Amino acid sequence: MDKTAQKKEPLMCYFHFMFNEWNESKAKKVFANASCGWQYLWQKWCSYCDRYGLYAAITMYYADGLDKNLQKMLADAANEHYNGK
Repeated sequence: MDKTAQKKEPLMCYFHFMFNEWNESKAKKVFANASCGWQYLWQKWCSYCDRYGLYAAITMYYADGLDKNLQKMLADAANEHYNGK
């Protein structure tokens, strides 16, 4: 990340991350320690995309598809991706 670049707001990090970066290998990394398993969460993401389309799935997956702990894992990964630690 360019040190002179302005940091992104956490919400924008999430939307950009899900639209531009989210894929199966990212899901495996982000949800590696999820008790339900990353594969389950990846399949859930795919089902949300099938049901709602990509744009709506980004919102619905976070709001309805993940518990607070999983939301935090994903939001933290998105923020770290764009803003660093």
